Amino acid sequence: MVKWKSIIGLASVLLFGFLLYGAGTTGSDTTLFSQNYYLISIGAVNVQISTLVQTAQSNGYAIIVRSGDEVKRYRGDKPTDESEATLIACEHLLYVDDGQFLLRVNGEDYDYTVRPGGDQNYSLVIVPHRDLPLVDTLTKVMSSLQRLGIVGSEVNMEFKSFPQKAEKSPAPPEGVAIDSGLYALQVAPDWFTAASAAGIKRVGLRVEVIAEKLPGGQIPEEFRQYIESETDSLAKLLLPISDLVALAKSPAIGYLRPPYRPQPAVP
Repeated sequence: MVKWKSIIGLASVLLFGFLLYGAGTTGSDTTLFSQNYYLISIGAVNVQISTLVQTAQSNGYAIIVRSGDEVKRYRGDKPTDESEATLIACEHLLYVDDGQFLLRVNGEDYDYTVRPGGDQNYSLVIVPHRDLPLVDTLTKVMSSLQRLGIVGSEVNMEFKSFPQKAEKSPAPPEGVAIDSGLYALQVAPDWFTAASAAGIKRVGLRVEVIAEKLPGGQIPEEFRQYIESETDSLAKLLLPISDLVALAKSPAIGYLRPPYRPQPAVP
């Protein structure tokens, strides 16, 4: 993991990249390797969702806008009845879910995604298709995002890499009481594919989870809006994927897991 500190705004990231290059840094710090994907914290993003939707429409994106139970779908600026699965498969996607957004662009050399990263921050995900120079690639990605009006207001670049084709899922952080599949989902490069493959129920940018509460424990206030049902010991939530680890870290939570699914009887 590489931490880039004291960087304000996405534009400053570009400057830092050139300084890094000019300083003669070599090796893995200057290359995005094709066997990995990369998660980069970009802090809070200052963009009006309505403006972002309009910009994405003018650029021909597939767009899904979810607000409560209402869902609108577009191809560019034209409403469409196409399914969510069809639109999610498009190379240029904007998915809005009650004020949060995920923007994804699939390209020839790399794919990138901007998505919620928890605590009102956003993350940038880069999936290279071949070994790429870090500075040049980040310069192109950041420039593309700025043209869309996506600018980070306060960036503490926490750079994490994960293997694209790992034999085992990444282990949850030490001391975080979370199902390994849920943690793997939160750090997966593609939330939609990962949730489907794991059989986790997803609605928008949220997933259905069960929080096992410790005796006397309560769901923290910031997560109570996502509760669907609750008992003294359990709470069922439709929780933003970006908040899975944050809820599991709560001292009131003994374990965060997917709901148990009935299994067919073995004859």
